[in-house]
Amino acid sequence: MVIAVYISSYTMIFEASLQSGNTWFRPTPQTGLTLVGYWYALVALPVFQFLILRWIYRMAIWSKCLLDISRLNLRLTATHPDRAGGLGLLSQSLPPFGLILFALSSVVSGAIASRILFEGGIFQEFQWTYAALFVLFLIIFAGPMLIFTPKLLALQARGLEEYRALATRYTQSFHLKWVEGNDDRKELLGTSDIGPLGGLETSYKIIKKIRFVPIDLNDFITMFVPGLVPALPLLLTVVPPSVIAKTLLKLMSVAA
Repeated sequence: MVIAVYISSYTMIFEASLQSGNTWFRPTPQTGLTLVGYWYALVALPVFQFLILRWIYRMAIWSKCLLDISRLNLRLTATHPDRAGGLGLLSQSLPPFGLILFALSSVVSGAIASRILFEGGIFQEFQWTYAALFVLFLIIFAGPMLIFTPKLLALQARGLEEYRALATRYTQSFHLKWVEGNDDRKELLGTSDIGPLGGLETSYKIIKKIRFVPIDLNDFITMFVPGLVPALPLLLTVVPPSVIAKTLLKLMSVAA
């Protein structure tokens, strides 16, 4: 990785010098790099690229780990209250990625800000590029959870089939006992046979609401919001601060 980032850094700086002729790290093509340019070429850019490559490597390991877990004989429960068969705890891995998302978003926002402040660009020229990169980052960090989608789909289908059959047997037995077999209202009052009817309905609703990805909305928003913070200075060039504040408060209220 170290060798790769230094080759990449050299290539980027060399191509930038050829395209523009003069840059802040090399004022003229005939001269060498400035002291700031050397720091940029030998420290800042390689370190940044190395961290990016290392996180790509870590995400590959995390994805492989999730894939291995999905191949286990998991005892998933269709009626689990987390609506993910018991896999809801995996969603807790998302919020820490918010810090990495913040860092990546800061780099992209900084590059766009340089174009706006020093080259006369406007935010509208880069908004779709930023949005596309932001969505790509979200897919990279949350996408591995899609590994469990086939299992959750199968769990929902199996759970609906099982609880339909159970509900049919129970309601038929209830009908035979209390409607066709015994019409004594005094005996019916206080019976424990009625309670499970509500429980069956609740269980059936939980199964129908199983999430196809084991991601909790609050955890996703906790990861999502830090990535938007670096874009706020860019938005201030086109959107009033009051609108941005209202949007952030709304997102925070949803997460709470």
